[in-house]
Amino acid sequence: MEHTLKNDFLEVKINSFGSELTSIKDLKTNEEYMWQKDPKFWAKSSPVLFPFVGGLKDSRYSYRDKTYEFPFKHGFARDYEHKVSDEGENFIEFVFSSNENTKKLYPFEFNFFMKYVLEGRKLRIEYRVENLGEEEMYFSLGAHPAFSTPLKDGLDYSDYYIEFEKDEKGDAKVLNGALIASGKTENIFNGKIMNLSKERFINDALIFEKTNSKTVYLKNTKNNRKIGFEYDGFRYIAFWNIPGAEYVCFESWNGISDFDDCSGKLEEKTGIEKIKGKEIYKRAIEITIFEV
Repeated sequence: MEHTLKNDFLEVKINSFGSELTSIKDLKTNEEYMWQKDPKFWAKSSPVLFPFVGGLKDSRYSYRDKTYEFPFKHGFARDYEHKVSDEGENFIEFVFSSNENTKKLYPFEFNFFMKYVLEGRKLRIEYRVENLGEEEMYFSLGAHPAFSTPLKDGLDYSDYYIEFEKDEKGDAKVLNGALIASGKTENIFNGKIMNLSKERFINDALIFEKTNSKTVYLKNTKNNRKIGFEYDGFRYIAFWNIPGAEYVCFESWNGISDFDDCSGKLEEKTGIEKIKGKEIYKRAIEITIFEV
């Protein structure tokens, strides 16, 4: 079911299936800022990544001497209907809870909340993980919004660029299929600007760890269109596109695909988050649509 938040500046739409953000429209210009799910390329717009980010080696992992088959990339929360748990004039909150099906794949009991709050020209997305069990809970969390890069008024995809708030070394992880190549990085850019091109993501996502910046911007050289993306509290920031499609994903992650030399043990998984029994974990991102 689709839900709408609206104020004088923006109209935001969220689908309760996966708590997926599907639209951010500027009401002044009537311009859409989210990718509109063209199945020719990619039929998602902003899937949530939980309880894993990326892929697992051999599509399995072990926990306490038991092996779990897990054939899904980016977890399973995006593939379930979420319930509305609270709502008000400028916010709506959804919850997804563990069930008998999830426990076969992932042995922890949890409540997973996503709350969308619209304030002025800013959309805040709050994540809350509640460990309902008595034992420690291991998980990863990631955002995956796809921002539209419309090719109109003489724009080419190469006119778009990503600008970091601070200077970066720009060393990205190297992929080995769906996994991360251990001990390898590739220098993609230096400074604040990472230019986009049709070939930029030919080898899949670009993943950066522990950046100096906590905010990045999507801009272009032909007009004043500008999106801000704040990801403080996340260890990784990744960018991705299917070549030929008019979007780029900004992906804040606490977690990452398995490394190609990993042990497969959940407790040893690189980037994994851990909370104690009955503990609550919170993170948030903010998306700002600047006035044109």
